[in-house]
Amino acid sequence: MEKIEKKIKPSNILYYTVVALFIIIVAISVSSKSQTAFNIIGYRAYTVLSGSMEPTYYPGDLVIVKNKTRAKLEEKDVITFIDDNEIVTHRIIEKTTEGYKTKGDNNDVEDAKLLKDKDIVGEVSFKIPKVGYVVQFLAKPGIVAIELILLGVFVLLYNRD
Repeated sequence: MEKIEKKIKPSNILYYTVVALFIIIVAISVSSKSQTAFNIIGYRAYTVLSGSMEPTYYPGDLVIVKNKTRAKLEEKDVITFIDDNEIVTHRIIEKTTEGYKTKGDNNDVEDAKLLKDKDIVGEVSFKIPKVGYVVQFLAKPGIVAIELILLGVFVLLYNRD
């Protein structure tokens, strides 16, 4: 029998890499703007903007947050929550029957407000260092339109045999 070797073309790798990256960016954008998508996908990305959680998270880091409905929150977990219409990521320092006490790792005092379940977005699952600013830029509506055009051109040029 003759052995047939199938070679992977570099152009195929590039094509699928570009398409996969685009799908990831769209999923992050959609889940970050839609509560329904967040509930379905189960994860949402946020960019760290302050140094309150250093050295765990630095400004510009992208944190991936698991929906609170899929997480079991305990002391020492890092959570993302809404406080006075601001999105904050801090650590749970105490879990009480009334709610959660939180504090930034780099802060001297705990947060003033006791959090209720309704305030919590979810638990931080992992981070991607310094990617947050890039994702924020790429998720802007005008930039997404340019990305769609470029993706379309890329697909047309790739498939023009």
